[in-house]
Amino acid sequence: MSSVYPRPAIPITSVLGAHKSFKGVYPPIASVLDVKYQCMPLSGRYALALALEHIGLRPDDAVLLPAYHCEAMIAPVKCLCATPVFYAINPDTSIKLDDVKHKITPQIKVIVVTHYFGFIQDLTAIRALCDQHGIKLIEDCAHAFFGRYKNQRVGKVGDYAIASTMKFLPVYEGGLLCSETINLTDVKVTVPGISFQLKSLINSIEKSIAYKRLGIVGKCLKVLLGLKNTVWMTLKKLRPSSGVSQGPSSSDGGYGLDEAWVHKGISLFSRLIISQYALNDSAYRRREIYQKLHAALAPLPNSRALFESLPDQIVPWVYPLYVDYPQQSFIELKMQGIPIWRFGEFLDAQINVQVCSVSIDYSRHIFQFPCHQSLTDQEVDWMIACIAHTLSKEV
Repeated sequence: MSSVYPRPAIPITSVLGAHKSFKGVYPPIASVLDVKYQCMPLSGRYALALALEHIGLRPDDAVLLPAYHCEAMIAPVKCLCATPVFYAINPDTSIKLDDVKHKITPQIKVIVVTHYFGFIQDLTAIRALCDQHGIKLIEDCAHAFFGRYKNQRVGKVGDYAIASTMKFLPVYEGGLLCSETINLTDVKVTVPGISFQLKSLINSIEKSIAYKRLGIVGKCLKVLLGLKNTVWMTLKKLRPSSGVSQGPSSSDGGYGLDEAWVHKGISLFSRLIISQYALNDSAYRRREIYQKLHAALAPLPNSRALFESLPDQIVPWVYPLYVDYPQQSFIELKMQGIPIWRFGEFLDAQINVQVCSVSIDYSRHIFQFPCHQSLTDQEVDWMIACIAHTLSKEV
């Protein structure tokens, strides 16, 4: 179905190029890059796979995961031949603690908790529960690169935390495995080969050029990148196919786990971008755009905001909106070029209303709209106008 939709008219994730600066205006916001021990695999799912491997998960073990999820959260568990078990969430996306307690068995070795859409959960109770039962806690920060809540800094409460730099920064690939208490120096990832290094660089530049973010430099680079196909063909001739893909599916929108890429690290180009990026500027720009979207979209008919407000020190990944009549609205917005998608659109086969009715409901009804730092004010205004027009139609 996705193949019939036009390319989004504005970037769905951040791209290389200047964005509005907040430097020197606001205090620093915590990020997962502040966590003590770090390792940088290719994406969040590979970070989760490495965490489970580091824990020593065995085939007869089980992992307790939220019922509201995407396949990328399940694939690492299945890759290690362990069993995924699912717990329910509350309507505010917090952990349904009684359900977690009910599902703890001797086989449960790990509990994964997700900070949905960038809104950090209070992990006090689940931390105590894990300590009581000798269970490892993995903080899933794939949606939450920044922030703190109730004096808990993102990524520092769990035994491990995993994150996705490519959801927040203009890089082709990038994940993070980190821990405040467990030394990760024995987690080894190798630098990918030259083909992937070039692919990472070229894809990042091409994406920025496509959305006219690099000005005259972009126009010059566009001419040079016209030679890309020739370069790839030459590389293929010099290096016969080994049956291994030129990159992980995670970077191209896939949800599976390519085992050949689990122990690969990020490219040198992505590492450079991450190290030099204006993180604080990005965090506050995301908050600004989110609040602008909230002011315009929360009052709309036939929908409601998932979160009533944006707490201080919370930095959103996207703007989640619950839409009463999603089927037609989703198609209409897609056809207009609005960048829109649904987290958890395809849940594991085990998930039904008995397991978690909230997850079933949200997988169908919550639309995600971008609020990343690379959006211009004009693009945000256009997006708001299209969404308002579509959702205000009489049903």
